[in-house]
Amino acid sequence: MIKGIYTVARSLEHRTKNIDVIANNLANINTTGYKREIPFSEYIDEFGQTEIKKFTSQQQGESFLTSNPLDAAIYGDGFFALKNEDGKIEITRDGRFKISDEGFLTDANGKKVLGRKGVINMEDTLSQKNSIILISSTGEIKVGDQTLDTLLVVKVDNPEELERSGGSNFVINDEPFSAAPESEYKVSQGYLEQSNTNPIVEMESMIQLNKAYETSQKIINALDQSLDHANQIGRI
Repeated sequence: MIKGIYTVARSLEHRTKNIDVIANNLANINTTGYKREIPFSEYIDEFGQTEIKKFTSQQQGESFLTSNPLDAAIYGDGFFALKNEDGKIEITRDGRFKISDEGFLTDANGKKVLGRKGVINMEDTLSQKNSIILISSTGEIKVGDQTLDTLLVVKVDNPEELERSGGSNFVINDEPFSAAPESEYKVSQGYLEQSNTNPIVEMESMIQLNKAYETSQKIINALDQSLDHANQIGRI
């Protein structure tokens, strides 16, 4: 009976974590480039051991037109590459770029965008009037007739297992990554990718989890009462 209480209590903890995951997905419905987290689930690893793990859905989100020349969306596989304040590489599908006061191309949070030559410096464009910025389908950035660099679009071996650094960004720790082949993606200037979270699916999952949570609570209460009765009988 005590083992039963432990088993049900463990399922309660599992469902609580999944409710938090779904709530986070719903909170990021309007976050550009956000990839929904799939609730924790049990799976069998290569050694036959049961583990509980959370994955990230890398399904393509819908794109919308902004007409901002510094906005960019990726169609297909791959991520934009950024360098954070610690010099580490982060990857994202959020293409809301801007030019910093120092002339670097950065994301919305000030992290420097990486090109194939390194961080992208657009300082010269600040002094040019009426200069047109063009980003090709391969990510090549041109200002007028001058080619500055090409956006570094990278791919990783297991994108579903990436560790989130916040918002739409992921960190690359020991995961192997490489430049994505140009045949596997297309960059669209003036577009942004929306979150791939479906509010209807998330709400249905939330309702099911809440019902399962309530059922588990009732089972624990019933087992607890049975244990209490057993203890009382033992005293007689």
